[in-house]
Amino acid sequence: MATALSENRQWRNFDWLLLLVVITLMGTGLAAIFSATHSTAKQGEFARQIVFMIPAVIAMLAMLFYDYAWLFTLGRWIYWGNVGLLAFVLFAGHSALGAQRWINLGFMTIQPSEFAKLALIITLAKLLSMRSARDPRTLLSVGMHVAIPAALIFKQPDLGTSMVFTAITIGMLFWAGLPGPWMFALASPVISLVTSALGWPLWCAYLIVLGLWSWRFFPIHTGVKLGLFGINLVSAFAIPHLWNLLKPYQRQRLVVFMNPEADPLGSGYHIIQSKVAIGSGGLWGKGFLGGTQTQLHFIPEQHTDFIFSVIGEELGFIGGCVLIVLFLTLAWRGLAIAQRAKDDFGSLMAVGIVSMFLFHFFVNVGMTTGIMPVTGIPLPFISAGGTSLMTNMVSIGLLLNVSLRRRKMVIQ
Repeated sequence: MATALSENRQWRNFDWLLLLVVITLMGTGLAAIFSATHSTAKQGEFARQIVFMIPAVIAMLAMLFYDYAWLFTLGRWIYWGNVGLLAFVLFAGHSALGAQRWINLGFMTIQPSEFAKLALIITLAKLLSMRSARDPRTLLSVGMHVAIPAALIFKQPDLGTSMVFTAITIGMLFWAGLPGPWMFALASPVISLVTSALGWPLWCAYLIVLGLWSWRFFPIHTGVKLGLFGINLVSAFAIPHLWNLLKPYQRQRLVVFMNPEADPLGSGYHIIQSKVAIGSGGLWGKGFLGGTQTQLHFIPEQHTDFIFSVIGEELGFIGGCVLIVLFLTLAWRGLAIAQRAKDDFGSLMAVGIVSMFLFHFFVNVGMTTGIMPVTGIPLPFISAGGTSLMTNMVSIGLLLNVSLRRRKMVIQ
């Protein structure tokens, strides 16, 4: 009797607003996919997405009925199983569009790098819940923990997912209590890399600021400060080597990002047409199935990576703003769940999931509007794709699980 009463009270914690936001996003995605494909050879993508939704929703619901603590006990198996799956892709994966990222199951293909994001969130949450983020040894463990799957994904190559790993790690470290100076220290090599690419005078100025900051505000051993300075020096001179590690199409994407008009009929075509579509939508849009760029199919892959251009053209600036509000609401509910979680493990998982969704959203929208390079990162719940949808729905199920069990019920 007490257990049944406890379970009934527990369901009062169910976050209906989060679920409503997700349903709205999925409905918007279906409408956009239909509009982008209904008169093309890819018109079957709409039906396929509906079929994908069935197991995805079932998986989300399945996540609700068992305390998420069981994931803590399976952490090691999840991590190494994920690494094994990513390694298998490199040797026996299915290749498409110049990348080897998929496993062909015959009736469908899956992309293990999508599942790897959630696996990282779960296992990194376990690691950070057991150790203090303020301990330098924890940072070393985190670095090794993230580096192995990230390197396997980068090798596929999948630069976009590797970037998602970085966003997830930063968000979870921040939530775990890593001090601000350490956050800046970790980001400093990337800043050094970017400033050196923009110009050596800017990099020199940055290095002077970094030296003054570390001397005045970074209370750590002098040897560590010298090591930080050395890493920044190495980062600045690593650009030619990093450039050579990129595939030719990845280099071309970065070049086109700086100047799409340099190759308007080639590599710059996607970005130019996407910007035209979004701009032509105006304030209210051209209406469902009314977008000329969309219906005349000027934009390749407009049902996947560039689906925001469909929404921008047919629903306009207002529709785009509503989509932004929906994603910000999702993030707000996720952070609220993290704050009320019953333990650090659940709280860190919630923040990792929010970090993943926000990074996907801002990079995808930035990519379609021309303010970020094309990386192939899908728009969560909107872009067509079964593996991505499954990962997103399981993540939502995990968020709702943490919300349901946010405090222990004691019946006296």
